[in-house]
Amino acid sequence: MAAPTSTPTACTPHPRPVVAGAASWRALGTYVHLRTVDPDLIGPARAIAEHVLDAVDLACSRFRGDSDLSRANRVSGPVDVSPVLAGAVRVALEAAEVTGGLVDPTLGLLLEASGYDRTFEMVPALDPTPVALPERRATWREVRLTDTTLDVPPTVSLDLGATGKAYAADLVALALCQLLPTAVIVSVGGDARAAAPDSRPGSRADAVSWPVDLGRSLDEVDAGRRTAAVRVTDGGIATSSATVRRWERGGRRWHHVFDPRTGEPAAGPWVTVTALGHTCVAANTATTAALVLGDDAADWLEGNEVAALLVRADGSILRTRPWVASGVEERPAAGGAR
Repeated sequence: MAAPTSTPTACTPHPRPVVAGAASWRALGTYVHLRTVDPDLIGPARAIAEHVLDAVDLACSRFRGDSDLSRANRVSGPVDVSPVLAGAVRVALEAAEVTGGLVDPTLGLLLEASGYDRTFEMVPALDPTPVALPERRATWREVRLTDTTLDVPPTVSLDLGATGKAYAADLVALALCQLLPTAVIVSVGGDARAAAPDSRPGSRADAVSWPVDLGRSLDEVDAGRRTAAVRVTDGGIATSSATVRRWERGGRRWHHVFDPRTGEPAAGPWVTVTALGHTCVAANTATTAALVLGDDAADWLEGNEVAALLVRADGSILRTRPWVASGVEERPAAGGAR
């Protein structure tokens, strides 16, 4: 994976508008929104998407005892794994590499100790159980991966939450474009990937303008309290938030984005960060790193040429120069993909 930079062509001001087929459902513990340019293809597209997401869940879930990931976390030494998990771990390790460890897939034990040890819907909102965070004695650099095997150090538990939804969105979009003659956009928990059968860099023969609404959470977007709304044509757009997946345990408040440098939940001025990328994983890598960096996020994003929109708790917005220069068309929010 290249550095988490945006592509200037990820958003264009005046591609043709979309009249699309649409489907929404839940998978991977979150919501999925799917759009196809051809309304007649939404049924087959959903069936393909569900098949891909089922494969991702079976391979990558930290909460399923029968998943490839759970087995690799339990077993000492190399474990045979599916291509789906090998791909997910590969992009997670690449995200760690390009961010200098800011996006780290080896935080599973920290998340479990803080109370996030089951699907989030089952995590108690208020739990008095004391928390003792484990000392970290291994790093992502010690994870060993081949095309068919995964070796997780015994003092590490992998968690792919930082890049997993984005990886799933990329897989779904690319699978659909290989199997169906239609442009698509798919959002998995707010990480969205737009693609078309002819998605060569610079190709605009069939450019499609997909509306995407941005907000702190799905509930706020559905209630009309949108931060912004943009139109995208191809590539990834992802939003990371410190306002969702929050809980209280041991008298402390927690959220799911941890700072690997401190072993604590990330703290900073940003409640959400949205970024563009050539893939959804690239976009999500940048947004997660930005939440971890806090006050230093804007400089890091601009240094890596990431087009990003950062929102503070008071609702004020900072746009990086690449966001402004990329031709993002911000518009009045009116109900797009979320």
